[in-house]
Amino acid sequence: MKNLKIKSVIMIALIMGMSSVNYAQHDHSKMKMKQDNHNMMNHHDNNVVKLNDKNLTKAYMHYTMIKEALVEANATKVQMASKMLVGILNSYGKASEAEKVASEMASKSNIMDQRIVFSKLTTAFEPLLKDNIAEGEIYKNFCPMANDGGSYWFSNSNEIVNPYMDKAMSNCGSVKEIFKSI
Repeated sequence: MKNLKIKSVIMIALIMGMSSVNYAQHDHSKMKMKQDNHNMMNHHDNNVVKLNDKNLTKAYMHYTMIKEALVEANATKVQMASKMLVGILNSYGKASEAEKVASEMASKSNIMDQRIVFSKLTTAFEPLLKDNIAEGEIYKNFCPMANDGGSYWFSNSNEIVNPYMDKAMSNCGSVKEIFKSI
């Protein structure tokens, strides 16, 4: 009987120990994901942009997270931010084309494929941004070498950090238009 109690106590101690290790690992991964999200949002675009709708502001924030992940050539982060963007656009309810393209991007795991779809996402985002800025400026940039014919992207800064090209060509492109609050 005493042997059984000792074995039970040991078994319970092992289970509790394993679950606390598992919890610590799970909690650590959440912290890392929050830090990654923070880093993606603050890498290059330091100017604050607010749009006329809070869900649209969140959607644009996720767009910039995707752009930053493309700059880093991190396909996993692109997928994660794309999935979050789909949810926000669904909540917004007035961006079915952008939502469809964001879903397509979330399904891509290859960085080159993601960069091609990002060009379509930028096109779908333009009407959402152009006359809806409440605060800040959005820069519409263009790279003539991207995606075999050129592609646009949006940023919160006039500094060119190209999401389509690798690090060797990261400053290829120019500002073509600036969207401001009305």
